[in-house]
Amino acid sequence: MTNSQIPKGRVETLSDDQEHVLKQVWMYMLHFQGYNIKPPGPLVKPGSSVRSTSTHDSVVSEEKKEKKKGGLFGKLRRNKGSEDSTISNHRRTQSQEAKLARTLSHQSAIDPNVKHTTDLKVHSALRNMDPKETGEGFWNALRHDSPDNFMLRFIRARKWDVDNSLVMLSNSIEWRVKTSDVDSLLRASELGCLTKKQEGVLKQFRSGKCIIRGKDKQNRPIVIVRPRFHHSSEQSMEEVEIFTLLMIEYARLMLTEPIDQCALIFDLKGFTMANMDYEPVKYMIGAFEAHYPESLGILLIHRAPWIFGGIWAIVKNWLDPVVASKINFTKHESDLEKYIDSREILEEMGGKDNHDYKYLEPTKQDNGLAIVDNSVITSAQTQRESLKKQFIEKTIEWIESTDMATSKKLLKERITIGRQLGENYKTFDGCVRNRGLYDRLGDITFN
Repeated sequence: MTNSQIPKGRVETLSDDQEHVLKQVWMYMLHFQGYNIKPPGPLVKPGSSVRSTSTHDSVVSEEKKEKKKGGLFGKLRRNKGSEDSTISNHRRTQSQEAKLARTLSHQSAIDPNVKHTTDLKVHSALRNMDPKETGEGFWNALRHDSPDNFMLRFIRARKWDVDNSLVMLSNSIEWRVKTSDVDSLLRASELGCLTKKQEGVLKQFRSGKCIIRGKDKQNRPIVIVRPRFHHSSEQSMEEVEIFTLLMIEYARLMLTEPIDQCALIFDLKGFTMANMDYEPVKYMIGAFEAHYPESLGILLIHRAPWIFGGIWAIVKNWLDPVVASKINFTKHESDLEKYIDSREILEEMGGKDNHDYKYLEPTKQDNGLAIVDNSVITSAQTQRESLKKQFIEKTIEWIESTDMATSKKLLKERITIGRQLGENYKTFDGCVRNRGLYDRLGDITFN
């Protein structure tokens, strides 16, 4: 696939300004984990003595320019303030670079003598976290996506603002490590729920209240939620959270770059107030917005009954504007066909897919690890650690590069290593994750 077919804002299609933002986020993350890094300065463009001052402000202004209309008066207004704006941006850039230099002039962040309570040593978003846990949490969160594109989800969600991106990313890593333990949940999978006797989780799988089936016209996996099968008395809220996270993570395993989003359908046929449960809805919304940003391509609310109007008046207030903008109400199969081909729509929703969902109960024989050969496991783990080391070393070179040509060359090399990490995960996954329902159905096909 060519770069022209890859959506904007991914590592393969970054503008110079966006690349600079990504460098800064990586710099703060790696510095916090103990790597000695110089801040990314302005780059010298080929054949020029003028340095490019790529900043968050210029990324935002670029995006705004695309939306502005031209015209004589618009040109006059821009020309009038251009000189003052250039001076202001230059001073702001100098100030930011001076602050970065002060931040990185201190000891390694993992030095026990360094207190994580001052912005002069580590970024404020990270200072209350543990460097080792943060590093492990980041790498454990990856599936077969590249490290850059995983990080860029958070950066795009925070409109290319370095500080806000770091706050969001660090909060999510802390949530993964200390609150949800989602990566351990995924690795244990449904067999882990069986072992721990979490019957409420398995009941939800059996019910078919949420299934992953088919792809939309943009080749995104379709997650179908059927609230008519939900009854709050049949599981605890903790079991609802586990089920929700497993379904989200299963959907992630079905994404293959550059496809990095899913389609979500709430099919409200047969829905009554007996099925309404606000707490799980709020949890799902919070998880998508805070910990799986930029993962939702479209959300369709299908066949909503009249009683849903009052519920929607409450729920819509919980939604981030970006998520709200992706919601469409559909009533008939013809409405769904605007987004999904008929052969990918379930017969029960008027389409041609005659899939009859039936849960395959987990067993130790069918739902254990795909790979149990110790030599293969050791090889996959060793390769992964080697690739991580290569990626980090190349990232530091890239951050510290001072000319445009070198930076672009190193970026391409990092992209290659990132893809190798993604390929490695497909073997590594079989060494660490128990097989789940969608492995047995053939929708997840690693090894």
